[in-house]
Amino acid sequence: MSAPRIPVVLLTGFLGAGKTTLLNRLLTRPVMADTLVIINEYGDAALDHRLVTHAPEQVVTELAGGCVCCALRGDLAQTLREAHWRFARGGRRQFERVVIETTGLADPAPVLRTLATDPRIAERYRLACTLTVVDAFQGEATLAAQPEALLQIAAADRLLIAKTDQAAPAQVAALQALLGRLNPFAQQTDLQAEALTPALLTPPGTLRLRSLPPPTAEQVHAVRSDSFTVDTPLAPERVQAWLDAWPTVAGPALLRMKAVLDIAGEHRAQVVHGVQHTLYPPDSLDAPANGSTVVCITRGIDATRLTQWLGILHTQ
Repeated sequence: MSAPRIPVVLLTGFLGAGKTTLLNRLLTRPVMADTLVIINEYGDAALDHRLVTHAPEQVVTELAGGCVCCALRGDLAQTLREAHWRFARGGRRQFERVVIETTGLADPAPVLRTLATDPRIAERYRLACTLTVVDAFQGEATLAAQPEALLQIAAADRLLIAKTDQAAPAQVAALQALLGRLNPFAQQTDLQAEALTPALLTPPGTLRLRSLPPPTAEQVHAVRSDSFTVDTPLAPERVQAWLDAWPTVAGPALLRMKAVLDIAGEHRAQVVHGVQHTLYPPDSLDAPANGSTVVCITRGIDATRLTQWLGILHTQ
C-alpha cells in the first residue's frame, strides 16, 4: 500500500500584497508544525530574517515550532524530488506538508505544471490548495497594470484579501466584486476580519458561483468567466472524451477551469482543475454532485472552440 502523498499549498500574490506576513502568521499555528516552506525566489529570500538566515546559497533553518524553511535559488522540481531525504533526520522525513511561496512577479502556472506533470513529484506530492493574497488598498490598480496579478487571481482556490484596515469600505467592496467577476469560484477571506484556521489550507468544498457580469475590457483586459451546467448524470465515456480533448482549448488564453462533475455510477462528485496548459486528474468530494458545473476563466479565447469542447460533455 503506497504512502499518502504529501499535501502542497501554493502561496501567490503580487509584490507587497502581504504573502510573507501571512506566512509568518500561519507558521505560528500548531497545525503548521513539520512544514517545509520553499521560497521560490531567485533574488534575496523574501522571508523575514526571523525565519530564514540570508546567504548566497540555499538556506535551510529549523524553526522553533518544528517547521523547516528552504530559500530556493535553484530548480524547484529538483528541490521537491530531493526534499524527502535532504530534510530528514535519522532516516525520518522532517515535514508532513509543503508551502511554496512564489515570487510576487510569478505566473503560478509553471509551478502547478511541475506538480502535475513531473512523474516523480506527482507520485509523492499532491496540490492541496492555491492561495492568492490580494492587497485591498492597491489591488484594483495592480490588476489594471500588471498581467501577472491577473494570472495569480485566476489560479486561486482561495483569495485572501490583506490590508482591508488600510482601505475604505467602498474600496474593499469594489475589489471584492471585481475578484468575484474574475474568479467566481474562489472563496474570499478578509485576513483582518477572519481568524486563520486549518481550513484555509484546503480548497472550498463546493463550487460557489456568483451572479455577476464579467469585467469590462477596461477593468482587466477583456477577461470573462463562463459557466456551463448539465442537470443529468454524465456518461463516463463522454467525460473521458472531454478530458482527452483538453489540448484543443488549453493554452495561455484559458486562465483557469474548474469543474464539479456528476458522473453516472459515481456516488461522489468529481472535481477537475485546469490552469492554462495543465489539466489535473479528477479528484473526489465527500458529497454527491447533483448536477455538473464547469467554469472557465478566459482572456481572448475563441468562443466557438470553447463551446465545442464544453459540448462534448452532453453529446449523445
